[in-house]
Amino acid sequence: MYALPYLVLQRLRQAAINARRKNRSWRYLAWSVLAGIANAAMFVLGTAFVVFLWSLALWWLAVPMIAILVVPVIADTLVRFVFVPGGHHRLAYYAALYSRPGTDPPAYALCVAAWAAAGGTAVAWVSAKREARRPLGDAEVAATAFLAAARGDDATARELLRSLPMLVEDHPAVRELAGEWLACDAAERAAWSELEGDAARARWPATPLTYLLEGVAARHTGAAAAPSAGELWARWALAPRHRATLALVIEALAVPRGTGVAPRPADAIGATDAAEQVASDPSPLPRAVAAHLAFEAGPVTAATLEHTVRAWDTALADATTRQWLARRALELDAPPGAVERAIHEVAGAVTDDLSRRAEAAQLGAPPGAAGPVGHGLTRRLRHGRLDALEAAFSRWADRRHDNTRHPAIDEWREFIALMTAYNAAVTAGGIELRRLAFPHAFSKGSNMAAWLWNKREEYALSHAISKWLLAEALVVGDSEAIELGHRNCALAIPTRLGRISS
Repeated sequence: MYALPYLVLQRLRQAAINARRKNRSWRYLAWSVLAGIANAAMFVLGTAFVVFLWSLALWWLAVPMIAILVVPVIADTLVRFVFVPGGHHRLAYYAALYSRPGTDPPAYALCVAAWAAAGGTAVAWVSAKREARRPLGDAEVAATAFLAAARGDDATARELLRSLPMLVEDHPAVRELAGEWLACDAAERAAWSELEGDAARARWPATPLTYLLEGVAARHTGAAAAPSAGELWARWALAPRHRATLALVIEALAVPRGTGVAPRPADAIGATDAAEQVASDPSPLPRAVAAHLAFEAGPVTAATLEHTVRAWDTALADATTRQWLARRALELDAPPGAVERAIHEVAGAVTDDLSRRAEAAQLGAPPGAAGPVGHGLTRRLRHGRLDALEAAFSRWADRRHDNTRHPAIDEWREFIALMTAYNAAVTAGGIELRRLAFPHAFSKGSNMAAWLWNKREEYALSHAISKWLLAEALVVGDSEAIELGHRNCALAIPTRLGRISS
């Protein structure tokens, strides 16, 4: 009598949850309400059955029915509001197992336990659980990110969670947790642009809290599809932590729809100030010195770097500057060639200073720079970054030959760090640097991908590397790399969710 309605409600709840994961419109609210109603009905039905058994003195049957019918319904609530805030990682783990999160429940349970971990013992326990799961998948990476966050290392947690879309293994419950953590992190930093736009939202299925924060972000950024006041309040009603999020909703509603105020970019501020400083000086050399002082005093941006380089190139090529240097050489009785030597030394000193600051800010040389400073800066940044990238990829590939078996998560973190450095360098250096850097990265990366697949059986990790290399090959137009990349990415990837074709 009780089993059939309960099973129907269970299937209805799961179908509603699966449906809302694919929506970010009013349907999300409708599916959430339906899932909540089905959940409440399951709880009432399960509790009624337990009470009925107890009233018949069948307590020995009522107790297991609590575990089978009631606990799975309230497990997620216990995890979020009791076990995680209390740091009870083991209870959180087993409650998550009972919550029926879908295929491969230990994946979600591992992440929840990492979320709850608050001390060395808890971290060691979760780490042991993670190492026991092979091969590497999204749950292991997410759990490592949550452990990093527990240590206060939010930057590492952010980097690891953002890498999840590269992994072909996809546990929806795990991806929901990852998206929620990133949404809360962005809200704490008021980085609303990270939550706005279809590309940002498409990475993760949304929990009710994530959906609320996305609506708040849309109001702050003035997005055309920002929710109305009524819809935002509806999102708030469905989300947890009403007291903590109430101020966010009120603040977002104070911004009229479609009128998000964008601050004046730092690049524009710095460039304007530098330009005004340059324009106020009478001749090229003083203008170059003024631009350099403004560059050092203000934010290091592409615009201010370009102003400074062009000012120096103009000054060092100017006839007035050369005449002044020639007069000084005569006054000091300098040997022949002193003017050219002085210009060369000044250009070298300026290039050293600008390249150091540009490297620290991950900036590229200004486009079209044709003077001694511009040429020197372009050469210095390009070759320095290229050498650093080649050395880093070589060290990474040499891990195959050392006698230490690194954990799979360490291999993933090493790859993510390399990919981040590569992307930063080629973004700053432009397509020419990308074409120079890619062959070495492809050679070392392909060898590592093959080794991880054949020797370590880390299929998802290997596939992620191959997929990234294929994307880079398409950018630079390397036909051989494209052909090999397509073959590697066409392999079916064994995962805990079955064999997945890319």
